[in-house]
Amino acid sequence: MKNNDFYHPGALIVDRRQYFSAYMSPAVPAANSPQAGTGKTWFKIWEDAPVYENGQLVFPSTTIDEITFTIPKSLPSGQYLVRGEQIALHVASTVGGAQFYIGCAQLNVINGGNGEPGPLVSIPGVYTGYEPGILINIYDLPPDYPGYTSPGPAVWQG
Repeated sequence: MKNNDFYHPGALIVDRRQYFSAYMSPAVPAANSPQAGTGKTWFKIWEDAPVYENGQLVFPSTTIDEITFTIPKSLPSGQYLVRGEQIALHVASTVGGAQFYIGCAQLNVINGGNGEPGPLVSIPGVYTGYEPGILINIYDLPPDYPGYTSPGPAVWQG
């Protein structure tokens, strides 16, 4: 997924603190149908989260204009929806403060594998807003802070 500018603070950018992830869902019965992507059909295929070092969250990159990830090789062939997600954390210290930015696409996987993606979640519904990776004051972490906890399910490795 590509964007010329990411404006809000979050996980890939030092001065722009954001958490990034990508989800996929089979596009059943078709990508343009109202039923596509409904229910527990979404699985996470990638994330880039900050790491906790020397008492602060460290974001891997200082500039970004493109997100690149690899689709798991064992993903079965077929039509899919892809959801790239950016969660801006600069005002996430109160419920509803984190800002969600998404981009969606359709793709056709050919010569896929025989994996079973999971865990499966519903979107909307995957987040409550109270997850420690969404409700967080990145500027005032407690002394016993255990490290960033990515919101949502584990990444399916395929």
